[in-house]
Amino acid sequence: MEPIRRAIPLPAAAEQVWTAITAPSQVGRWLGGLDEDGTPGVRHAWILATDAVEHVRLWVEHVDPGRALTLRWSEFGVEPPSRVHLTVEPGPVGAVLRVRESFPWPRSVPRVSREVFWDDCAERLRRHLDPAATVPQGVRAIELDVRVPSSSWLPLHRGNVFLWLPVSGPGYPPTSFYVVDEAGPWRFPIRRVEDYFDERLTLSVDVGAGLTRAVVRTRHDGTGVVLSVRHTHWPAEAGLRGKMTRLRDVFEITWRESLARAVSAAGGEGGPRVR
Repeated sequence: MEPIRRAIPLPAAAEQVWTAITAPSQVGRWLGGLDEDGTPGVRHAWILATDAVEHVRLWVEHVDPGRALTLRWSEFGVEPPSRVHLTVEPGPVGAVLRVRESFPWPRSVPRVSREVFWDDCAERLRRHLDPAATVPQGVRAIELDVRVPSSSWLPLHRGNVFLWLPVSGPGYPPTSFYVVDEAGPWRFPIRRVEDYFDERLTLSVDVGAGLTRAVVRTRHDGTGVVLSVRHTHWPAEAGLRGKMTRLRDVFEITWRESLARAVSAAGGEGGPRVR
């Protein structure tokens, strides 16, 4: 499996970023709660509790003070440890955090689940380092788009929606939205559907704690047709954030696969792009 790589520009000096990734009190603001592992015989290990993965055991393998940190990362009962390498570098404005996670082989958990996890962490780290930012503090929105290879195929036409969206119902409009994880398919009621010709489709999806809003659009950018989704309004009240973050991540994986199906249905190849 190919490693995951991220270069995250951050609105802070390199020294501040280094503190944010090494001081336990600050790590909890963006990565998860950090406590020493009290298991007898285990030394230099930490237990991490995150919004997306409940319990992770970390071992610090190497530290280059002020610059680089290498960890072994084990999700309890799921996979052999991966290796996470974090490097802090000066950037054009502030600093750049480079993340590289490499995996043992074979691995059963999809790589995309870790991509989504690091995207969540990057967003929280930016907020932590820029308290004046006006970015909402709720669960991160899903924002994806793909280029559709055919300008004549209309993915949001009522006759085409069921070909690529994970929805069902006795007819149009659909009444259920499905996501799939290791436990199997989950069904979520669609409470409302709004469409605007073949250019925009809005789904109000009930996730149990409230209604989320998925807006799917097509647009011409001068060279072709772009299909995009923006899924927002994830409940983030006290006690719900962790559950909703994990659910949102499963939804993002489903949206990525769905957009890829739309590209295939239109007669092309390609994958969704995170904006």
